[in-house]
Amino acid sequence: MINDSKVSGRGHSASCTILIVEDHDTVRKSLVSWFAVVLPRCDVLEAPSGEEALGIIREVPVDLVVMDINLPGLNGIEVTEKIKSLRKEVRILILTIHEEERYVDDARAAGADSYVTKSSMQSALLPEVERLVFSIVDGRRL
Repeated sequence: MINDSKVSGRGHSASCTILIVEDHDTVRKSLVSWFAVVLPRCDVLEAPSGEEALGIIREVPVDLVVMDINLPGLNGIEVTEKIKSLRKEVRILILTIHEEERYVDDARAAGADSYVTKSSMQSALLPEVERLVFSIVDGRRL
C-alpha cells in the first residue's frame, strides 16, 4: 500500500523514484523532507517496515531504496535480498547505526549498492545518493 504522504515531483516528470524504509517516524519524515529539497525532481515514497516496502516495490517502479537495517519483522538485509530477487535493477543504500564490518559485509552479500552509517550521514549521504541517482539516470540514456 502506498503511503498518502508521498512527495510528488512538483509538476514535472520525475527523474527517479526513491523509497525511504525506516521504522522511526521522525527519522523517516526528516529523510522524506530532505530528499524533497535536495532532489526535487525525484518522487519520494516511504515505508515504516520491510513488508510495506516490498508491497510498494511490487506496485511502483522504484529506482532507489534508502533502508535501515533494524526494522520490525523482516530486517533491512532480508528486505534487500527480496528486493534484488524481485527487481535486480533497483539501487539500495543501507542507512544504519551499525558500524561493524560484519553488517557491511552482510549488506553487500544481500545486494546493497551502498552503505552509510547514520553517524556519517551528514557528510556521506548526499554524495552516495547523488552517485546512485546519477547512475540510474545515466543508465536510462544508454
